[in-house]
Amino acid sequence: MSAPVGREAALAAWIGLFDILAEGRLPARETLAACATEDVLFRDPFNEVSGHDAMLRVLAHTLDNIRDVHLTVLDTAWSEDVAFLKWEMGGRVKYLGDWRVTGMSEIAFAADGRVAAHVDYWDAAGGLYARLPVIGPLMRGLLAMGRA
Repeated sequence: MSAPVGREAALAAWIGLFDILAEGRLPARETLAACATEDVLFRDPFNEVSGHDAMLRVLAHTLDNIRDVHLTVLDTAWSEDVAFLKWEMGGRVKYLGDWRVTGMSEIAFAADGRVAAHVDYWDAAGGLYARLPVIGPLMRGLLAMGRA
C-alpha cells in the first residue's frame, strides 16, 4: 500500500533524527518536537518511554554506549498511517566491539503528521546477549535448544 499523503516527508524527517545520531550527536529537542508528538512512545527491547525528554535520554544512552552508530533503512512498507521499516543498525559497543543487528520498526503517525509511536522489534537474545562474556555461552546454548 502506498504512503498516505505527506507521510513520506514526515518519515524522512523522523529517519533524519537517527542520521544525527550517526554523526555522534543528539538531535535538538526542537527538531524532535517538530517530528514527534509531545507524548511520543518509544519502545525497543530495553526501553519503553514516553515524551521528548525521555526519548532524548534513551538516545543519549545509545550514544554513550555505541560508538560510530549507524542505521541503514533496508525497506519500507505502509498501512494507512503506520510505516514499517526494515533496518540494520550497528556500531562499536563498549566491551563487545563491532556489533550489528537487523530489525523492524513500527512507526505510527498522529493526525497532525508527527510520529506518535515508534516501536522497535529485534532479537536482543541473539543480537546482543549472546555476545556478552558471562551470559553469552548460556544464551547461545538456550538459543540452540530452541532451534532443535
